[in-house]
Order: sequence, then structure tokens, then C-alpha cells
Amino acid sequence: MEIALGLPEEARRAAAELYWEAFERELTPVVGGPHAVDTIADGLHLDRVIGAWDGGELLGIAAVRDRSGPVLEWDARRLRRDFGPLRGLWRTVLSTMLDAKARPGELLLDSLAVSSAARGKGVGTKLLQATVDEARRRGLRRVRLEVVDTNPRARALYERFGFRWDRTERTPYLRKLMGFSSVDDLVLDVRADRANAPRPS
Repeated sequence: MEIALGLPEEARRAAAELYWEAFERELTPVVGGPHAVDTIADGLHLDRVIGAWDGGELLGIAAVRDRSGPVLEWDARRLRRDFGPLRGLWRTVLSTMLDAKARPGELLLDSLAVSSAARGKGVGTKLLQATVDEARRRGLRRVRLEVVDTNPRARALYERFGFRWDRTERTPYLRKLMGFSSVDDLVLDVRADRANAPRPS
């Protein structure tokens, strides 16, 4: 398996499909519909995506950002075109609410997605390790990620890797719309001794 930061242009569609597969529930209010994958593909900054490859097959992605800008940039004009002026405006506003930003000294793991065929094979762990390595390479202090209350499986993976709870943001207003009512921040100090941390499998 090969892990590398930055995806080639020809992998844009595959990355968008992985993104949509992993976050369809959360993203449906923003881009749900026949153009969802196309909209995600158009907005992805490929240079901010770590890919896991097996030959020519993209097995998983870790989208990371520092303070330089988002991984997925929504095109307001496209949203208005696809959904109409009013619904497009609402979806644009909602997309800004979902846009987590990196804080000083940290690398934000914006999203982690593994193809259904590759789950259980250690791809997620390898992508997490690559994210930690990238944070160290940039001289940052920690990696942070957000996990919703309806995704205990992902949280368990992060905690096994060494991430720890930092704080909780209550979002009851999003329960009906997106299916979750709180978001936990998990953090990992990349300067800590990782000699006893789980090794990628």
C-alpha cells in the first residue's frame, strides 16, 4: 500500500465518491441530489488530500488542512444553479456552518474516508499515521479532528490510535436536518512519545 499527500487530477472523481460515501448523511442537506459527487469533485483541493493506494486503486483518503484554507470549497454559484436562488443560498449558508477551521499550531483532519471494500484492512490507521507525520513535518503541535455523536465506530478508531477528547459542541438544531446533535473535538499531541502507540496494520 502506498500513502502520499496530494492526489493526481485523474483521481478527483474517485476521491469525491469516497467523500460522498462516507459523509452522505451530513452532506445531503448541502449537496444532496444528482449532482452531489460532481459538486464535491469540483470543490476538492487535491493537494490537501492524503491518498492510500493499492496499485491504481484509491482505497481511502485523509483530507487535512492547516490555516491556509479549506479542503472542500463550495461553489455558491453552482449551488444556486443546481438548487435555485433561495435553496442555493440556504445551502451556501449551511456549508459555511460545517466548515471547521484549523487553529494555530494544529493540523485539522477534516475527513477520513475508506472504501467499503478496503475496510478492516488497516487503511484508516495508515492514513491517521500519515496525518500525524504530516503535522510533524510542518512543525505543528497537534492533530485535531471532529467526530459526530452518531459515529461511535470512527471515534473508537481514533481513540485506539491515541486521540483524546478535548471538548464537545452541542448542535441540537442539526438533529433533524443532519442526524447528529453534538460534535466532539479529539486531539493528538504529535510531540508526545508514540513508542507505545498502536502501529498501522
